[in-house]
Amino acid sequence: MPTTGFINHSVDGNDFVIYVPRVELPTPAPAILFLHGMGESGKDGIKQTAVGLGNAIRMSAADWPFIVICPQKPDANLLWPKFIERINQTLEFADQNHKIDPHRRYITGLSQGGNGTFELATSLVWQFAAAAPVCGWIDDPQAAAKLKDMPLWAFHGDADAAVPISKGRAAVEAINAAGGSAKMTEYPGVGHNSWDNAYQKESLGTWFLKHNLD
Repeated sequence: MPTTGFINHSVDGNDFVIYVPRVELPTPAPAILFLHGMGESGKDGIKQTAVGLGNAIRMSAADWPFIVICPQKPDANLLWPKFIERINQTLEFADQNHKIDPHRRYITGLSQGGNGTFELATSLVWQFAAAAPVCGWIDDPQAAAKLKDMPLWAFHGDADAAVPISKGRAAVEAINAAGGSAKMTEYPGVGHNSWDNAYQKESLGTWFLKHNLD
């Protein structure tokens, strides 16, 4: 079995990927939970690494010195909050099989995964030091207040026809109205694919590592 790269795993029918860099990581290692978008839903266990963060890692692995946890939700029409148990099972497997730093865990995701990042950042078995939702939104009116103490950097294209930027702005504004200090980067003229900019051009990995849980 390979010890580095994108490694497939399956636990009780839950197929997921854990990425382990070739470079030596500190022990314990920082880690990222990545939540994919609608188009990468399924049961193949690998498609979720093809778009967004997985692609950015393949383009420039040196920018991502993290263990990256990539669950896959089986139903494209259901949002990530419906799959909390599946995500937690994946995170627990990661903890059992890797030495992960509990103070340096981060969450990010795109589109449906951006919604999942906003809404699940304080609801999983992991506690996260920072969050980065990409072209996401909030449906749960209680989610914003729960994020007020978490460093959060959102990204959105202002020409997004799938998830209008007004939804991303509303999410960030709600967090800050609750006392948070979330920030948002907007990409003029960019449609739904704001993830290539977010993951490949913003030094997001470096930003994550500036944040640690006490």
